[in-house]
Amino acid sequence: MRLWHIYIYTEDGKIFPNNTSIIEGRAAIKKRWVLPEGYKVRDHQLLPEAINIIGNVAYDYGYYKGQTQNRSGEVSTFKGKYVAIWKKTDGLWKMYLDIWNRVAEAESN
Repeated sequence: MRLWHIYIYTEDGKIFPNNTSIIEGRAAIKKRWVLPEGYKVRDHQLLPEAINIIGNVAYDYGYYKGQTQNRSGEVSTFKGKYVAIWKKTDGLWKMYLDIWNRVAEAESN
């Protein structure tokens, strides 16, 4: 499995998943994003509400939604809200802080 998306994080990036401690650094973030054997993400979308750039730092927030598929082929949907802080590093925007929480179906967009 290729996890190219972990390179969107800064070397010292941090993620804040629901119900866990802060996970820091690309190696640890990569480990967090590896799905169990037979599972896959079928769809993942970000729906930003706002994106603001202040010099070499930016932040955005909004909602996300998607679908996963388990070993037996069952599809589950998910929705939530997120905030991301970005840093411009060597001319590229990379995510420094990434926090998200699921929301109940009735609450989400």
